[in-house]
Amino acid sequence: MIDQSRVTSGFDVELVMGEEFIRYFLLCSLDTGSIPLFSESRGIKDDGTPFHDVTITHPPAELQDRRLYPVHPEYLGNEHPFQHLAPVYSAQTDEFAVTILPGGAEGDISLRVFPSIFDLIQDPPTGISNVLHIDLKISFQVVSTTRADGLLGDIGVQLTLLDASGPLIDAAVALGRKKEDIVADLKENIDRRVPFAVAGGGALQRIETRTYIGDPERPNGIGVYINLALRDGPEPGSLLTEPRGDVALAQNLLEPDKTMAFAFPSETYGRLSDDLKFGMAVERPDAPGEYHFPLMDGDDQIGIIKGISVEPESVAGGAFTNVLAIDIHGEYEIDNFFDPDFHLRIRLVPTTAANGLFDFDVQDDLDLSAAAYIVSILLGVVVSFVLPQLGIPLVFLLPLLLKLGEHVAEGMAGSVVQDELERTSFLDTLPHKLIVEARRWDPLYTTLHRVETADVEVSTNGDGFAFDAEALFVGRGTRPLQSMVIRSETRGQDGAVDGLVYRAADIGPFLTTDLVDVFAATDRMPHVSLLPPESDIERRRVVLTMQQVLDRIDAGDRHVGDLDYLPQKADIREHQIFQLLAVTPREIDEIRAFSRDRLRAEVRAESGAVLREAAIDQLRFELGREPTQEEIEARLRELIELVVEPLLPGRFLTELDRRLTFDLAPNEFAGLQRQKILVLGRGDLEIRTTPRGTVYYRDYERPFQPDVSKADNLLSLP
Repeated sequence: MIDQSRVTSGFDVELVMGEEFIRYFLLCSLDTGSIPLFSESRGIKDDGTPFHDVTITHPPAELQDRRLYPVHPEYLGNEHPFQHLAPVYSAQTDEFAVTILPGGAEGDISLRVFPSIFDLIQDPPTGISNVLHIDLKISFQVVSTTRADGLLGDIGVQLTLLDASGPLIDAAVALGRKKEDIVADLKENIDRRVPFAVAGGGALQRIETRTYIGDPERPNGIGVYINLALRDGPEPGSLLTEPRGDVALAQNLLEPDKTMAFAFPSETYGRLSDDLKFGMAVERPDAPGEYHFPLMDGDDQIGIIKGISVEPESVAGGAFTNVLAIDIHGEYEIDNFFDPDFHLRIRLVPTTAANGLFDFDVQDDLDLSAAAYIVSILLGVVVSFVLPQLGIPLVFLLPLLLKLGEHVAEGMAGSVVQDELERTSFLDTLPHKLIVEARRWDPLYTTLHRVETADVEVSTNGDGFAFDAEALFVGRGTRPLQSMVIRSETRGQDGAVDGLVYRAADIGPFLTTDLVDVFAATDRMPHVSLLPPESDIERRRVVLTMQQVLDRIDAGDRHVGDLDYLPQKADIREHQIFQLLAVTPREIDEIRAFSRDRLRAEVRAESGAVLREAAIDQLRFELGREPTQEEIEARLRELIELVVEPLLPGRFLTELDRRLTFDLAPNEFAGLQRQKILVLGRGDLEIRTTPRGTVYYRDYERPFQPDVSKADNLLSLP
């Protein structure tokens, strides 16, 4: 267990990776094929004779027991084409062993491998199989880019091979190979940059590293020290800027036999609490510069947030439960009734699986001081609106959503979609499942390859939050495309819907790589076909049978739950709706943005010169001097917007009409909704079935509000 008195760097969070943790970081990439199992090289030796060699890398045998997923069936037995020469796995006890180095020109880590090398010019090939080692000196650097707002983004680990040595290198040089050629070949396999998911895909304020070696009482480690981009006020862009953190004050948190350690001090609790509350701030429309904290249900304010806190949970007597809790304190507003307070506590409870695998169980505890009928709307709003704004990742929300079935309508629980966050939440930095790579093996979801921890000890108390791990696994998770939409359907000979056609956004770079590659960790599900782009509207699309769609939903995290659709047009035949044209809110937003951008470009092309002269004349009159180019361009943009705004509604409707392609009969939409594939008109429509079996949609006005009855004249008719 971590000695929390050693958490002294002053940074918001600290992570120390031991040598075994870095080893599994690399093994994860070996399983994805990013580090190849074999490579061939050709050239001329110093004596003028040609050579054609193959170098085979062997995963350690223990990897077979440390995968949390099955090896892809097409990969088994086809790991590399030279299995008649050398085995796939290595029995060497220190295969892929990592040693942390002082850094600098000597490198940050040394990686020991026992490759097999064979001369393919000989018939049969001759060589050395897995008996001599190579020590690879590698620079292991945490790198990032600085964004326009000063925050750090695109955070990753840069691996760069600096040198190679060992008896196998000596043997190859003795046989006439040039060492610089050998190193160059190895660099092609090793040099790369991988994401470092302590950033969770967001941005950080500061990140620094420190190396720990040579302490006889503690394992070697590389420390990573992070300051999150935390708000210190309600104003947009207001961030905590006080200097905090000094790596010179940091200490090695690794205890003997531990592979990693993560911690933050008690001060971080308060910083996180302020950040979460300020994230809910909204400027008052009637008082610019003043902010409040409304709880919204769509366009309606239904309450206020009084406070949000991150804290260690304790029980009577002050004993800590080892649970990290997020408490949302608010007030719910009810017309003609008193306004009850509520506390919604989101509890992160440490759990351990049978194999020692560590995770957090997300639990909700709602304390209401009013009647239970407000539970459904309150939880629905908090989960769908409040929690995503707090930056709580979907991986933590999913267990909570499943449990909300006890409190809310099924459709409401599935409505939460985790959007990309601009800043990193502290929950994104928890490295108990550290993402090493994100791969697009499948057209419609991303696979997250990660190092997962086991045999973990957690401390959540007044000194802060900390945990360390002894055992490690390579695992994976999946994340469906948040841009997923259904563009159309397929029908069988009987005319019934037998499949759906999904948009596969941003798939181009993976057509000849991830989508066709097969490695041990490859994760993809069947699909019928991949359609090419069509006209200026349709992107690449994926055709799935209905069973394939349902299989993806059942598999979990491979399909966005209950996709939202809005009816746009109805085909009326004999006074009844024959078919509905529907579109997703995401597409509506995309089409509106596209329409605006296209109009801007057209106005600039057609009237830009005239508007520029008008901008210059205006500025000369206002400023009494010649305006700068920056001032002219800013005013030109304003004038273009004045032309665009009145044209936008008509252009939007035109572009929307061109893109409406998904049309089904009401009973067909209802069939998909009952299978949890989509929801038509969430909150405004509900499915009804007549005594004769006719399925239709009925609209209603917020029946969950206490002053609105669900019954009306139409519903009372035969």
